[in-house]
Amino acid sequence: MESIDPKGIFDLPNTSLIFWTVITFLILLFLLVKFVYPPIRDHILKRQSEIERSIDEAEMTRKEARELLAEYRRQLDEARGESRRILDDARKQADAQRERTKKEAREEGDKIIQRAREEIGRERESALREVRREVAGMVILASERVIGREVNNEEHDRLISQALDDLEAEVAGTTNGSATGAATGSATGDGGRTA
Repeated sequence: MESIDPKGIFDLPNTSLIFWTVITFLILLFLLVKFVYPPIRDHILKRQSEIERSIDEAEMTRKEARELLAEYRRQLDEARGESRRILDDARKQADAQRERTKKEAREEGDKIIQRAREEIGRERESALREVRREVAGMVILASERVIGREVNNEEHDRLISQALDDLEAEVAGTTNGSATGAATGSATGDGGRTA
């Protein structure tokens, strides 16, 4: 009986080189798969995970940056609007203050003018009273000298009143030049009748 493989592939001493190469490759492959590949695979998976995490973080950072940029632009627009509103309010307040100041200045000017007019009026009245007193005294003195006697109260008041009216007319600029002569003539004429 013949052996199935008398000098075949299973003849270890005479086995071909291909067989031992295949066996060595398989053993090496087994050792690589068992001992070398898992750490490399783990390292690659870990690195891949880190890269994916970095990409996710970068994407999140980009998203946050976009949101921050949008928020910044919104705040910038709000700040510009607020600054425009503040400037408009400041302009309005300045205009209102200017108008108030003008109004107050006009009112104060009007008050000063009114006070000055009142003061002028008082001074004028005071001056007229003083002139009336002096003229009254002079008219009485002149009348008594012209007439040569004392003038009674009625004549006295009439002469003073006429002389003062003439004086006021002169002061007012409406004197016609004959008012003083008329007053003197009437004083003399009246004095002649009373004598």
